[in-house]
Amino acid sequence: MALLEVEKLTVIEPRSPTWGRVGTDPSKLVDGVSFSVPPGQCVAIVGEHHSGTLPLTFALLGLAHVAEGRVVFNDREITNLSDRQMRPIRRQMPALFSDDFGSLPPHQTIDRILIGAHACGGGSRDKGDRIREIQRAMERAGLPLSSRHQYPRDLGPGDRQRTALARALLQQPRMLILRDFTRGLDPSLQAVLLNRLSDLKEELGLALLLITHDLAVADHMAPEIHVMSRGKIVDSGPRDSVISDPQHDYTRRLIASAVTLRA
Repeated sequence: MALLEVEKLTVIEPRSPTWGRVGTDPSKLVDGVSFSVPPGQCVAIVGEHHSGTLPLTFALLGLAHVAEGRVVFNDREITNLSDRQMRPIRRQMPALFSDDFGSLPPHQTIDRILIGAHACGGGSRDKGDRIREIQRAMERAGLPLSSRHQYPRDLGPGDRQRTALARALLQQPRMLILRDFTRGLDPSLQAVLLNRLSDLKEELGLALLLITHDLAVADHMAPEIHVMSRGKIVDSGPRDSVISDPQHDYTRRLIASAVTLRA
């Protein structure tokens, strides 16, 4: 049984010039998309700018209105829930974006950021347990313990991403949504973070939904790949099948431009 099930999901541009006109179709940012993520598995959605991956991400998080279709997480339908209803859901499937400098409070130390995440995730109120649980999350994310008293601006891009990952782990998630999480990092650091995510998937039984513009990243991480273009899934299947026998010209172009991360 799937942890996340997305069925025929459609998201419409709310400010489309054709909005509400008789006999016209509003602009569909996501058009009838279906896929699932099993527990403890990694699935990739690949698409470049304007492919529909960003509104898809927002729809999964309850930040964009779903016009048609449904989203089911952990056997509960979460389509178009209120923001208040979605808050505990987002803690179970937090989203991490490329260089999370903007999402980390600039005037809080890393320690303070992680203490807040620990409290939101229902961690122990005992001070000693809290310290140990935060340190464990930092170690799992590969974040040096010496960074606890630094501010986000003091960290490099890699450690900011590790901070975001540690913060997410403290919420005790079932799944991570990784939206271009390693974009902009140098290839060696990118590979280190991706390998750490793979290790966490195995260690904690985490499901991973990898939403990326980079087919090479999907190839490195996900046994199952779905390719999006203009709001639709145009190629879908096991990784080797999608890469060795692409069914759509868009997928072929992605393959031609990809730089492999395989050793």
